[in-house]
Amino acid sequence: MTGTLRDDGDRCAVRFERLYGFSVEELWAALTDPRRLGGWLAPVTAWEERVGGRIALDFGEDGSVDGEILALEPGRVLEYSWRFAGEDESVVRFELEPREQGTLLVLDHRRLAREHGAGYGAGWDAHLDRLRDRSVDWDERFGELLPAYREQAAELGWDRVRTSAVREALYRGDRAAAEAEAERSPLDVFDAAALGRRDRLRELLDADPALVHELSDDGFTPLHLAAFGGSADCVRLLVERGAPLERLSEASFARVRPLGTAVFARQHEAVVALLEAGADPDGAGAGGFVPLQTAEANGDEALAHLLRERGAEPPAP
Repeated sequence: MTGTLRDDGDRCAVRFERLYGFSVEELWAALTDPRRLGGWLAPVTAWEERVGGRIALDFGEDGSVDGEILALEPGRVLEYSWRFAGEDESVVRFELEPREQGTLLVLDHRRLAREHGAGYGAGWDAHLDRLRDRSVDWDERFGELLPAYREQAAELGWDRVRTSAVREALYRGDRAAAEAEAERSPLDVFDAAALGRRDRLRELLDADPALVHELSDDGFTPLHLAAFGGSADCVRLLVERGAPLERLSEASFARVRPLGTAVFARQHEAVVALLEAGADPDGAGAGGFVPLQTAEANGDEALAHLLRERGAEPPAP
């Protein structure tokens, strides 16, 4: 039942084969009826059921998908492009085969960036569980499934993440080395956010506003990195430009929200900026850990007090 990751040239793909106790007609409707599709995948904001027709799906804080139907054989094949903010275009293909016990669904999502393979594997797996049973909690199921897909990615050699020299220095706490690296070449949006270079960050966002939704090679949005670096000015600029406040990072070692990152890094000014922007003080990471727990685990009573003032409460035992 678990999906299979594979190489797709210099990119990757994930394939699923699921047998459902539905007729072909019922399963086809689940793939193409906007109301039914919204029940297990995401709300549909555009659906033109013809080759060349536009589709759009709204995943809330995580972003939206826009695509075009590439192949359509009613009751048998549906294929469309998948353009998610901050990612290169990929392709999703569904095939249905009638079986004695119901209908076999084959889902193949190809042309994905390798750093996104494990996340898409776990994400589609959880959505396919919801297709069978709408009571499935997607976030909880995703968190349960992700380690297995990361293992697959590691076996295929996709876990060797490329991180910039600037951020590598910041991650190990060597600010001077990071500043020295920054003098050697122009900063990208991630390094500018992490270093707190507001003018450079504004310049990049002016040139390409969609950068606020990009993910770094190691799985963080610019807002996560601004929160980690502690620049309240960069945090405010990114929020003004539409950066998602509650998006989970896709790092191999952490799936947290920007506020959780700022609390983890003990960046008080960034925490205040995020809370003033409307960040959820109880916004949990994929494992259910909330910022207040992180502050308490770090022994940072000032941050814990600030979070409690903003209404944060530890989860019930």
